[in-house]
Amino acid sequence: MWTLSRFPDGNSSSATFVHQCFQREIWQEAKFGERVTICAALPLVPFVVAVLTAIFTTLNGQAIKKRTGKGIIRQFREQIEVAFRCAILPPWYYIFELHDDDKRRHAREYVNRFEMKGGLYRILRDQNGGLPIPAERTTGCIKDKLRFMSRCRKFGIATAPALLSVDKGKITTLDWSEPGLPEIDLFVKPLHGQNGKNALRWNYLGAGKYQCSDGKQAVANEVLESLRQMSRRRALLVQPRLVNHREIADLGNGTLATIRVMSCRNERGEFEATNAVFRMAQSSTVVVDNFHRGGIAANIDIYTGELGSATCGAWGSTVDGWYEQHHETGVQILRRKLPCWPELIDLVRRAHGSAFSDQVVIGWDVALLDSGPCMIAINKAPDLDMIQRIGSAALGNERLGRLLAFNLRRAVEAKRCST
Repeated sequence: MWTLSRFPDGNSSSATFVHQCFQREIWQEAKFGERVTICAALPLVPFVVAVLTAIFTTLNGQAIKKRTGKGIIRQFREQIEVAFRCAILPPWYYIFELHDDDKRRHAREYVNRFEMKGGLYRILRDQNGGLPIPAERTTGCIKDKLRFMSRCRKFGIATAPALLSVDKGKITTLDWSEPGLPEIDLFVKPLHGQNGKNALRWNYLGAGKYQCSDGKQAVANEVLESLRQMSRRRALLVQPRLVNHREIADLGNGTLATIRVMSCRNERGEFEATNAVFRMAQSSTVVVDNFHRGGIAANIDIYTGELGSATCGAWGSTVDGWYEQHHETGVQILRRKLPCWPELIDLVRRAHGSAFSDQVVIGWDVALLDSGPCMIAINKAPDLDMIQRIGSAALGNERLGRLLAFNLRRAVEAKRCST
């Protein structure tokens, strides 16, 4: 069966173990009806692959031909090959730049999004990576921004202030207890949202007036009423607008730039930062730096805090390629060193080891302010596509891949013993 026999059992690399772990565990967990559905869908796989190949070759083929000289037919053929040989669908042929012959030789070493988010993250969480399961689990704190911030404060982890929460028209004061709103720039985001969706910024203009990122102006009472109305659809969190550290302020293009740091439990039971990327807004008109909402990102040397070249990454959009300077502002990106880097890595390790030690792997979103590193958000099922694209290499046999395989092996053994 195509989905169950991609890799020979004799290959013992960490990447292969992750792939085979997904195949075995998800198949074994599937109910009879789900197995029937999977088997019935298999004959459709060639058709789906062909359609996706046509779509994404149309979107990206000419740009890649112009940049690399690789012809359209050859790109088409390579997408078909990696889809059936490595279970990497056409969008990721472009996301991971597998049109590069050297990268394509390592295609089997890429950790697929559907593997981790489709079950392996859950197995790691449910089995605590094979270690005893603690009485207190923090998954609920991760989903709720207020609970996340409260837990960070409990353990002395620097995090952003929270002024107000607004839910179903009701305003709850948090770090702000005065009437109205503070006369500062404000940042508003959904309490349970993700990816920067539905975030707003209200810039303070002076004389009691604010201007929204959509251009609308209002006084404090009008802003509060607007928030009340918005909160009837989704709960909101109101925070001060945070500003980048002065040494990297030019990289943010007017928006707070954040750093995604991956950390994972290692063989000694400690928590290790393995990968990091620096995310920036492309346009000054946006209010978030999210990579999948039009932002760009650069790889960070985990040991030195030095930036590599930057690129975008929304579903294989490769037209812009890679660049050493920010293409809108012209500021240098490549080889810039981030300030407070040792402090940031220390913050991540302490936060994982003290406040969230029941989570095997975490993707942290951290900002660098003039006051130092500040925890912004946490992800229990972090996106590895961004890490692999920006790092320009597969993770499967790198340090993070080896740690994932190590923890998965123990988790699966614990799962077997408990059944």
